[in-house]
Amino acid sequence: MLKELLQNILPTVVFDFLKRKKLQFSLLWHLMQAYRYDMNRYIRFSDTFGSNTAQKLIGKIIKEYHVVEKGLTMPDTKLGFGRELLFNLATNCRQYIEKYGETDEQLEHAVGVVLEYEQFHQNCMFQLEAVVANSIHDLKQVVAKTTVCRQKDASIEDYFRYSESPFFQFAKSRSSIRNYSTENIPTEKLIEVLDLARTAPSACNRQCWRTYVFENKDQINSILIIQGGNRGFGHLVNKLIVITAEVGVFANVGERNESFIDGGIYAMNVLYALHYYKIGACMLNCSNTIEKDLTLRKLCDIRESEVFIAMISCGIPPENFRIALSKRYDLGKTNTLR
Repeated sequence: MLKELLQNILPTVVFDFLKRKKLQFSLLWHLMQAYRYDMNRYIRFSDTFGSNTAQKLIGKIIKEYHVVEKGLTMPDTKLGFGRELLFNLATNCRQYIEKYGETDEQLEHAVGVVLEYEQFHQNCMFQLEAVVANSIHDLKQVVAKTTVCRQKDASIEDYFRYSESPFFQFAKSRSSIRNYSTENIPTEKLIEVLDLARTAPSACNRQCWRTYVFENKDQINSILIIQGGNRGFGHLVNKLIVITAEVGVFANVGERNESFIDGGIYAMNVLYALHYYKIGACMLNCSNTIEKDLTLRKLCDIRESEVFIAMISCGIPPENFRIALSKRYDLGKTNTLR
């Protein structure tokens, strides 16, 4: 009734303007509600405000042991590295066992990594600080199984042995590589990589992904310093791929996260393409704070309409190197048949 009244008394141009504004306000309201809905779930169930469940604590343990694994596979592992991290890992493992038992396979692997860290330093005749040594000792007192892990030794020949094999062998042969030689990656080869990677599927074929390839060493170093997750190997990176996604091709509430979904699918395709062309690579996260996001936007010179997805460090591996074990859950843990 009110709509008909306004339509009769207002000029058409004014009525159409108000109609558009009403629609825009409605869309804005629904977007705000959707992001609030997302935020409430993240606040409630993420580990942001404390590890008060088994799931949260094991997630923290996995993150910590993987950092130790990376340290053990660095080109030049620094003796005594990650003292505070190792203390936290051993302490969290002990707390998990006391609260939830030791049946989780990731927990068992984490304990093995702690023991590998201890054994590595024993083999190097390096005395760990008392607080670290004591935390390892306390953990060993509460575990039933004490199997020591061992990160994987690899050769460049073995690593790329299945790069052109059937997908089952190909996919299982790819791992993150953090050790690169001084050999240069030809730009032409990276163009072939990106040509293959663009076969990735995307929502309604909108292909939101954008890639920026950095070749200048100083520029790469500046970006990696801000990225912050490449300690111990960033200086060896030969090429750096920065992946973003264009938000402008999406619309409405339901697609608010589609740029990250499609961008993530594309990023995995880039990793597979790099492996096919025998280029070592490691995915680097872009889980940025506001300040880091603003700084990286300037350094990478990306458009305001794009969001960061990930970075990929690239290089040709040396003849021999080490790879982090990166324990995978059994299928039954992460998959449900209904």
